[in-house]
Amino acid sequence: MSEDPIPEEDSMPDEAWLPPEDAAAAPAGVDARTGELTNDAPGVEAIPDLLDRMDSVEELAASLFEELTSYPSGGPWFWEELNPEQRKELWAELDGFVVWLQNRILRHWSNSAGWIPACWYRHPDAVEMLTALMVAHKAAYRAKSKKPSFELSEWFSRALWPTMETFTQRLTFKNCMDNQGHYDATGSGLELAAESPDFAAFVDEETAESAPESAETVSADA
Repeated sequence: MSEDPIPEEDSMPDEAWLPPEDAAAAPAGVDARTGELTNDAPGVEAIPDLLDRMDSVEELAASLFEELTSYPSGGPWFWEELNPEQRKELWAELDGFVVWLQNRILRHWSNSAGWIPACWYRHPDAVEMLTALMVAHKAAYRAKSKKPSFELSEWFSRALWPTMETFTQRLTFKNCMDNQGHYDATGSGLELAAESPDFAAFVDEETAESAPESAETVSADA
């Protein structure tokens, strides 16, 4: 008795099992052929802002690393703690800033009382204030952000104008401008000495622990 032959299963090429290219729709905002984001992809408009933030974070991280490894705890603008090479770098940076400030902004004032004379670096008080003004300018103008803000105008209103007004009120550069040369007023000023004997005695007295009350005093109060 002959057995019926087992029918062969219809063979089908492997590729027939694969879905056609257009069967699986690409996610919204993604080009199905290239896989790249298109202009209508969700959140694409936020990418430039995110890149700006990443640049700012990288710049901040680099700055913090440099400060922690190369500069004293007071930072790269704390004159008293800088070594000679660091002071030289800061002098060069501050000189460039002051020249720009005078030539770009201050020289256009009709009142010369608001100008900075050529001997500005011989005025220690002015050096400290101009350093702070420069640091504030760096913070306002060198931040990598394309977002509109009030930082630039605030540098004028909160930093530049008050600084120049202080110079005017305190006559910081008046004699130098009047005489067209440097006038050293440091010698006539009051100079303090750190840790004077009277100061040391005061600190010892002020910080001394109070003597404990005697038992008799306590019982009398009771």
